[in-house]
Amino acid sequence: MIINCILIDDEPLARETLEEYISKVPYLNLIKSFDDPLEAMAIINSQAVDLIFSDIQMPEMDGISFLKSLRNPPFIIFITGHPGFAVEGFELDILDYIIKPFSFERFLRSANKAQKAIGSNKKIEDLPIEYIPISDGHKTFLVRHKDIYCIQGQEDYLKIKTIEKEFLIMKTMKSMEESLPSESFVRIQKSYIVNIHYIKFFDAVELTLIVPGYTLPIGLKYREAFLKKLNITKIR
Repeated sequence: MIINCILIDDEPLARETLEEYISKVPYLNLIKSFDDPLEAMAIINSQAVDLIFSDIQMPEMDGISFLKSLRNPPFIIFITGHPGFAVEGFELDILDYIIKPFSFERFLRSANKAQKAIGSNKKIEDLPIEYIPISDGHKTFLVRHKDIYCIQGQEDYLKIKTIEKEFLIMKTMKSMEESLPSESFVRIQKSYIVNIHYIKFFDAVELTLIVPGYTLPIGLKYREAFLKKLNITKIR
């Protein structure tokens, strides 16, 4: 289960630390970070945000006032250097309260608490799986399935290829193949999975994608399944 979260903190160093911590937790997907809670209003109203990590004392609006202003607030974890707000925060039924400075281990305990709480409210089969969250430095990219034209296996790593960018992740071809929507992706050889919507033409031994100059061999072992996926009985 992927938990979509946002981060609100007016201190740049604190945001950078939290972004790094979030990137280390596989089930956390950081949608965006903000230095002003007012800027976060729109994204909470327009997207499915499961969890908010928020400072309390901020110039424009404090975290508690921000929480009170939300009509249907998601789960929230306060992260602050001011322990005096703890009682009021817990009265608002927040999930956790972390005092700065804190270690990654303390953050992870809080994240695990959120995973348990949010997981009890969601059924995994009800969650839409439309993208792969990939950490790249301090950023997490939501790589949509429809934007991937092929996946290349490279020993213990996979190269996820989109028109705009390539990503390198540690995952096996088998587990990736099982996680992708079968109606769109097919394995054509040991080291390649392709998105059938990007196929331009093919013959008995290779296919060419609409990406300029991208031609891949079709392995004999995978040819029958490839043709079946395209509802083709034979190649002329």
